[in-house]
Amino acid sequence: MVSEAKVNGGELETTAELPPALIEKPAGLPPGKYALVGWDMDTTGRRLIDEICQIAAYTPKQSYSQYIMPYGDLNPGARRRHNVRVVTVGRYRMLKDTNTHKILKTKSEISALSDFLDWLEKEKGDGSVILIYHEPRRLSPTMLLEALTRYKLLDRFKSIVAGFADSYALAADKCKATVKSVSLRVLARVLLDADSLSVDSALERATAAYRIVEHLAQGEQQEVGAGGEGASASKDMVETARAWARPVHTELEALATLKNLLERQNTFRPVFAPLLRSARPERKRVTQLRRLLADAGLLYDQLKDAWQEHKLAGLEKQLAGLTVSAKEEDIKELIEIFDCHFDPTKEPKGPKPRLPRKNRATSSAGETGEAEGSTSESQNSSPHNSPNKTSNDMVAGDSSQKVPAPEPVAAN
Repeated sequence: MVSEAKVNGGELETTAELPPALIEKPAGLPPGKYALVGWDMDTTGRRLIDEICQIAAYTPKQSYSQYIMPYGDLNPGARRRHNVRVVTVGRYRMLKDTNTHKILKTKSEISALSDFLDWLEKEKGDGSVILIYHEPRRLSPTMLLEALTRYKLLDRFKSIVAGFADSYALAADKCKATVKSVSLRVLARVLLDADSLSVDSALERATAAYRIVEHLAQGEQQEVGAGGEGASASKDMVETARAWARPVHTELEALATLKNLLERQNTFRPVFAPLLRSARPERKRVTQLRRLLADAGLLYDQLKDAWQEHKLAGLEKQLAGLTVSAKEEDIKELIEIFDCHFDPTKEPKGPKPRLPRKNRATSSAGETGEAEGSTSESQNSSPHNSPNKTSNDMVAGDSSQKVPAPEPVAAN
């Protein structure tokens, strides 16, 4: 079992659960004539509503890469993974490479997707295309299909592409006895002898995914790349990708299931919205609890009616079905969250207050101490540490400067 993975070059937390790519083995595609294309894309985030900011494809003969100008900004995680960000120059928004500090040439999402389909149509010849990608979460195909549906390009896509082959699942099966991690960087170092492979760009990941399948299909009989630069996919490689591919209709079913899951999760917004404003560890925990409820098919109104009729006993009865997928402490925490939410006499659970950065240093006794380099006088005179000040009292300027004691400060 694989316990570590990387998404677009970013680390995932170690977990005992299998990633979605390994939960079930792909059914494969029927025999036929197929063209193999390595594919990947960068997005503004990892949610279904996020936008594509780069789409790329690779074959040994030629490659395709196009940056897309998104309507929204990239979230911090996506900026770090892809090394691009949205900047405003005058009245215009542009996409900028944070490594080279160059402005990237972009197109609109619909134009880039149309060009991508044109490119795939030339590659497929008289057969169909299998898109090879590398990802443990299987989110990229659903995000691509959602974007194609939004612009009414899905029917054309289905006439070109037969399915998606995930090299992550293939490598996890073929290399489980030799490597613990099947991330792109590890596989590139072990299988492709590419110690300095970069996975920041979608084109680089698409190339690596294609070459990994090529290597695993060749086995030990030939060296990697023995066919030469520009050589077409071998028969063994096509058969391997076909056996590990998921048809487009399977990914469309996964997209529909994901949408239903998100709809159930959104019904719990009155409960979990305040908790999602907490720090990252608490936010991650809340997301896990909300996912347990959605996976079990529960809705907010069901739990509300159960509490109104039987109070805690009703909640316990509704959440009893979670014992298969949830731990006992998970169920207890969910009962406490919903009981505090529905009971007007109890204070709803909310996000923990965040201390100012300079006050986070703690002494050995666990109490907030003085920051390194500060004096007790400046700390006592700071409005943030004064016990006589209310949260509404503000002092303009640097709070570390001394404030004359006899002169009161007016509240806003």
